[in-house]
Amino acid sequence: MFGHPVDMRRLVPWAKRHGLFIIEDAAEAHGAEVGGRRVGGFGDMGCFSFYANKIVTTGEGGMVVTNNAEFAERLRSFRNLCFRKDRRFLHKEIGHNYRLTDLQAAVGVAQIERVDAHIQKKRWVAACYRERLKSLRQVNLPVERDWAKNVYWMYGLVLHDDVPFDAAEFARRLHKQGVDTRPFFLGMHEQPVFRSNGLFERETYPVSEKLARRGLYIPSGLTVTESEIDRVCEAITHVLS
Repeated sequence: MFGHPVDMRRLVPWAKRHGLFIIEDAAEAHGAEVGGRRVGGFGDMGCFSFYANKIVTTGEGGMVVTNNAEFAERLRSFRNLCFRKDRRFLHKEIGHNYRLTDLQAAVGVAQIERVDAHIQKKRWVAACYRERLKSLRQVNLPVERDWAKNVYWMYGLVLHDDVPFDAAEFARRLHKQGVDTRPFFLGMHEQPVFRSNGLFERETYPVSEKLARRGLYIPSGLTVTESEIDRVCEAITHVLS
């Protein structure tokens, strides 16, 4: 989440004991590591997003990786309208048009060649924010577990409970100071589209609900400069003082 991986070394054995497959959602964690091993290759499949603001981007789209030949063939079929190899335009299954264009793929290859530099910049941005904001008692900063490498896709802040306003108000006040932010994700159980279909009735998840209401992330793109980081931190300090 936001660049920090789950401890797959604990999850994979548990899944195997229960006969479960693992599909890793590594959409926000290109290059993140668990025990020195990069994420996306622990499970049966790994999914990466190439949306415009990701560490590796093709403008839009993504990638699924697997070392299972049968899964790979099924994935290729589904992304290409389930065309058959033996007879074109005869379909036995419903597929989708998920083909990545050659132009997008070329951009992605060039991005992957630079991924280490991108990660280095992301970690530098995180270090700058951590050094400038570590004395603020009103916010929790991102962490990096000793077994993990966090690529800090986004740098998120979570307001302490004693701050008398929520993340939405925090964002409005920062905007007045010239700093744009983005909110944390809202839990699936609170999405109206699912509620209207009878899902998640009377279900509550206090941790995700708290994060959605108390968290936001601040500018941390690959082009952000140290002077801009200073400006963001000055605005945060001003709003929380």
